[in-house]
Amino acid sequence: MARIKLEDIINHLGYEVKRSLSNTIKKEFPELEFDQNKLFKVFLDNIGKEAKKWEQVPDDSVEKGDY
Repeated sequence: MARIKLEDIINHLGYEVKRSLSNTIKKEFPELEFDQNKLFKVFLDNIGKEAKKWEQVPDDSVEKGDY
């Protein structure tokens, strides 16, 4: 099995994850107002608290190379 730093990956994909998280909340709670950047920061902080520093993932979920 491969290992990943989940918090680092989500932070690296910040733009995409931030938009997806915001769109999900807007869809489920259309009347709710929130700061997209603050929401993402709290979300990332919580991942850091909940996930292990290194998480194991199946090898077929990771591809390494020069792209």
